[in-house]
Amino acid sequence: MLKFATYFTIFFSVILFNPISINAETYIDKRFYAKAKIIKIEKENVKRAKGIIIEEVHVKLKVLDGKFKGEIKTAIFGTESDLPKDLTYKIGQTYFIGISKTEEKNTTAHISIYDIDNSFNIIILVFLMILAIVSIGKLKGLSSLVALIFTIALIFLVLIPLTLKGYPPLPIAVAISIVSIIITLPLITGFHLKTGAAILGAAIGVALASLLAVFFGKIMHLSGIITNDMLTVFYASNVLIDLKGVLLSGMILAALGAVMDICISMASATAEIFHAKPDIDEKEAFTSVLNIGTDILGTMVNTLILAYVGSSLALILLITLKIQPGMSFWMVLNYNPVLSEIVKSVIGSIGMFISIPITAFISVKLYKWKIGISEE
Repeated sequence: MLKFATYFTIFFSVILFNPISINAETYIDKRFYAKAKIIKIEKENVKRAKGIIIEEVHVKLKVLDGKFKGEIKTAIFGTESDLPKDLTYKIGQTYFIGISKTEEKNTTAHISIYDIDNSFNIIILVFLMILAIVSIGKLKGLSSLVALIFTIALIFLVLIPLTLKGYPPLPIAVAISIVSIIITLPLITGFHLKTGAAILGAAIGVALASLLAVFFGKIMHLSGIITNDMLTVFYASNVLIDLKGVLLSGMILAALGAVMDICISMASATAEIFHAKPDIDEKEAFTSVLNIGTDILGTMVNTLILAYVGSSLALILLITLKIQPGMSFWMVLNYNPVLSEIVKSVIGSIGMFISIPITAFISVKLYKWKIGISEE
């Protein structure tokens, strides 16, 4: 297992540091991308038509890599005096920039400043996460990390490229989820009977949650266009991308970890019960496992719902600001971005709920079958 983890980590590292070829027919904004350091910031009053004077900010940047390495470029835009403190540009900071191409040969125009370069900080965060996982979880921690990398690789190498080629994303997401379950659980728990029970329970739970997502996505008319970025994706691509399918796929993938967690807990509880009392009655064993599941369920629901709320906190603030006097509570809930988050959290929770009795039933049946064979 350790050898497999090593080989797969090397494979993913090669993939991670090489661009992923999607070959989708999408609109491409022709520009050069590079890193650049701010060396000077100047404010200048400029006279416009009808004598109107506006303040412009000229940000001078030294390009650090790429075709224009070493050159000084200037980004010009309106004043930033009203921006939040954390969004103001500072001399010495390094940003990613885009230099638009023009029709003239060897000329460029319009410098766009994107995000600050946090590449080093990202590496440090990832390193700390890996260190915590491996130092505390030892081999199991390393195995879970490998399984996570495998799932992420499937998303970036299978789901995203095929979606951008026009394939329906939801069936692909379900298939990826089931493959991830089959790979992840044995890596973490080993090849045991409880692992098989957890795999079956999680796979059925994901499949049923997917059917619910499709059903409610249809009757609630979820469009999938819940942000301006998604609208841009829709219009910028020459391929008809199923944005509703993308939204529903996100619901399934978001709940996948919680479903696997609850299923392996159920299967492990069953294994312990039969280990302590091999002659336990099937109905009694099922009831005991179900009781354990309901105890776990309370904290798992909180974990899942709070994870959704936390990730949508900016959206919640935006909605609060948009509420007008006389606007009904139901009108707010039916706002497409809000409705999508509600459906996502509910579908994820239901997927987790239904996985508990399914896994408990499968686990008890498998262990009873195993005991019956050993007695023969």
